[in-house]
Amino acid sequence: MHEQRAKQSSNAGGNLGALLRGLVVAGVAGILGSVVHASLFYWGDIPVVWGVGLAWLFLGLLVYWAAAASRKIWSGALGFIGCYVVVGLLAFNGNDQLITPLSFSEYLPGPTLASALWVYGMAIPAVIGLLLARRALRREARNRRSIA
Repeated sequence: MHEQRAKQSSNAGGNLGALLRGLVVAGVAGILGSVVHASLFYWGDIPVVWGVGLAWLFLGLLVYWAAAASRKIWSGALGFIGCYVVVGLLAFNGNDQLITPLSFSEYLPGPTLASALWVYGMAIPAVIGLLLARRALRREARNRRSIA
């Protein structure tokens, strides 16, 4: 009976659950991060792009959640890759209002900087989230082995 419970709890929804978590992360992080990343204020002439930090935090936490909740690292990686695809689709849409192209840096330096940091820097929180999830999953597996 105990072995059966252990098998059920270690499955955590199986591959379908991991796939769904990854897709949810892709959509939520891609859209929410793209909306939030351009929140900024100016300190004199210097743009303070605090929204990028918040968008990165969302992404890192969601990637960690997908990998840790499903107990599958690929679920978090799928969430990150999907987020990048969502942001790319938003950036290449002709009527885009969320991602500011680099060609506007002379006219809109703050939003352009925020968009560049969001688009090109999103790998940083995603990799950190994946590494922390891997660490947590290894610790959990080590604890399970020591109990058994």
